Amino acid sequence: MAESTTDRHWGVGLVGAGGIAPSHLAAYEALGRLRPVAVADIDARRLELLGQKHFFPFSTRDYRELLERRDVDVIDICTPPGVHGEIVRQALEAGKHVICEKPLAPTLEETDRLIEFARRFPGKLSVVFQRRFHPPIRKLLAALAAGEYGKIVAGRFTRYARGQFVRGAKSWGDWKVAGGGTVMTQFIHELDLMCLVFGKPTSVSATLDTLVLQLDSEDTFAATIRFDGGAIVACNSLVGADRSDVSFEIVGTTKLFRHTSAEEGGAKRTSKIDLVKKGFGRIQERLFRKKTGPPPTPGAPRGGGTHRPYFEAVLSALDQGKPLPIPPEDARGAVELATAIYTSGLSGQTVRMPLNGSSQYYAGVTTDAYRARSNG
Repeated sequence: MAESTTDRHWGVGLVGAGGIAPSHLAAYEALGRLRPVAVADIDARRLELLGQKHFFPFSTRDYRELLERRDVDVIDICTPPGVHGEIVRQALEAGKHVICEKPLAPTLEETDRLIEFARRFPGKLSVVFQRRFHPPIRKLLAALAAGEYGKIVAGRFTRYARGQFVRGAKSWGDWKVAGGGTVMTQFIHELDLMCLVFGKPTSVSATLDTLVLQLDSEDTFAATIRFDGGAIVACNSLVGADRSDVSFEIVGTTKLFRHTSAEEGGAKRTSKIDLVKKGFGRIQERLFRKKTGPPPTPGAPRGGGTHRPYFEAVLSALDQGKPLPIPPEDARGAVELATAIYTSGLSGQTVRMPLNGSSQYYAGVTTDAYRARSNG
């Protein structure tokens, strides 16, 4: 995306100093004109740790103080999903532009409430599904729109993450706070892409369980999803694997698209292979890997990490006075699909879509409901 010619700086108030916050800050710093002026977190230790790496003129344990600041144009919400709604509502009412990490809310019911509320503030709320803006994904979507793949008939999506990913994250997998486990917290990115590529889902058949981690929600699931165009998609995810990996395939009648974690910064480098061939051995290889760090994402702008393209789109919208990218209505599909996966996995039945207020688990899954299923 082309850089804007304006030199205006936009003040950002960051709410939530843990987890994903450093990824957002890396994008700010690379772009230069999204200026972090304040940060809030209820945990003083997290504030201290973030402040050791990133400078903020102002920090507080009460996010409401950020809403009162005239130098804050944008509120960036990086908290657990369970408190997204409260902060989104107050920030919009305070006249701020609002960026909210995915999912917009931990339940489909709360998502619909926020969508309705945000209609009073058109164009002011964006949900962070940053993978939509990755160069390979943008290229795929353009090719699909041009008809290069013919009729889309099938797909396969997988995501595996290390168990260390959730170590120390107290809210991860909590039904009230996070909305669930791997489906809602990680695989929701893939669900969002499915809705973009395949259209509206019509039915879901899923299985889920807790096989590795000690928590009250699923760490593993598999599902088959049918879409209104006829495509059938297989997907599965696990948190607790020995390595992290993301991959998916889109199958058309004239072309196949394959995407792996190599295109998201996980590719093996040829220089690593050369080291092994030259006989430096495992110790030297590990030292090399530690020294050089992860490789850059192919085709992505240097610096700023994988969130940079998304924040470029945000910055462009701010500069031009246009609606922010990915409005709340666009973020609903992934939460609805996650809810259907949970409904099918807990009931053992195929779930028909769309879902609405009368659907089971529209208001979310409870720990008791999940335990009843897993003990059944």
